Amino acid sequence: MNSKVIGSFLILGPLLLVIPWFTLGVDASGMSPTEHIAAVLEKSTQSQASGILNVFGAIFLFTGLYYLAKSLKSDDSSSCCIVTSNSLAAIGGLLLILCLPLFVTLVGAELIAIDAAKEFGNDVGATILAASTGLQMCGFLMIIGLFLVGASLTLKKKYKGIVGALFMIVTILAFIDIISGEATGEVVSIIGWMGMFLMTLITGILTIVTTLQKENQS
Repeated sequence: MNSKVIGSFLILGPLLLVIPWFTLGVDASGMSPTEHIAAVLEKSTQSQASGILNVFGAIFLFTGLYYLAKSLKSDDSSSCCIVTSNSLAAIGGLLLILCLPLFVTLVGAELIAIDAAKEFGNDVGATILAASTGLQMCGFLMIIGLFLVGASLTLKKKYKGIVGALFMIVTILAFIDIISGEATGEVVSIIGWMGMFLMTLITGILTIVTTLQKENQS
């Protein structure tokens, strides 16, 4: 895939995920499925719009990250460092693209739950949400995948290794947030999760800028 397209995907993905979540989405963290469906039904139009935008955001985000990981592969196998980088990028890319169907199904379950609750009652909608909670494991896959891609970026010293190192730091913080059950506080959660989206956005911008500079030099 063209580098400028990859960069555009990495920019659009975080924007279509984060902005709708802040402006249209309903924060259901800590809620039971019954409370969750009641909350989204109060703002059903906003929740549905947020969900649809999130689906497109996920498509851009995970596809862009997958092709970014793919672009890190080098045919040069003379160095152990390069071989390790290639392996990390390959595994990380596969984990990230696996997140796409899981995330889309998770968001789609909420959209279906809203329609079902309107037609058959809140209990049916809550049941659908409860059945989809296992799909939240895509968060773990995203963290591991981004950590591996970050490690690959660091080993290749792409963008002087700074971007890769920051990816690794924010994913570690997000992982700590998950396993601690948010006991580490809101600061760690925000830096970890928002940091991953911010670093993806920055990587997209750097990818486009670097490509344009190469084109101008040639």
